[in-house]
Amino acid sequence: MKFFFAIVVAYLIGSIPFSYLFSKLRGVDPRKAGTGNVGASNVLVVAGPVMAVLAFLGDFGKGLLAVILARSLGLSHLGVALSGLAAVIGHDFSIFLGFKGGKGLATAGGVLLALDPVFTFLAMLLWILCMIVLRYFIPSTVLMMIFVPAMMWMGSWRVEYIIFGVLNAGLSVYAHRKDLQRFFRGEELTIGESIAKYLKK
Repeated sequence: MKFFFAIVVAYLIGSIPFSYLFSKLRGVDPRKAGTGNVGASNVLVVAGPVMAVLAFLGDFGKGLLAVILARSLGLSHLGVALSGLAAVIGHDFSIFLGFKGGKGLATAGGVLLALDPVFTFLAMLLWILCMIVLRYFIPSTVLMMIFVPAMMWMGSWRVEYIIFGVLNAGLSVYAHRKDLQRFFRGEELTIGESIAKYLKK
């Protein structure tokens, strides 16, 4: 019973659309402005840095809270892993937004931080390295998400968390599919071009 309770609550926590809510405080619907993504990066564009930071912290906290809740209920490693995954699914397919949502990066980051802070720091370093080398945000993000389960396997993580990493990577690829299509068509802006465009506003 506790297992299913944790999964459902984790999904509902993940479904809280902080990016939407904080954007609406500025009178903007992020689904209809900027990139159309209900995530902190789009909040930065449509509602400014303060709201973007708040949205990021909210989304990050959802993943963190889901794992903390599962552990506080004494769930197995499988229960903890699935609770974290449920939070990411909730973010990507929010019940409060007609089963649409963001792309799960911050929420997945919160899950990883709750599981292992040092590992999360290393994953962030890898992400930064990917951005420096590739110069594109989306491919770097997806690549980092794909590397995470590989890093877990090399670090002898429990199979439950490796499965979480694999499924989360799949969710990330799916959530970023349109961005990846733009990238392969040569239509995606580099990180430098995106920053320059933002600063011109």
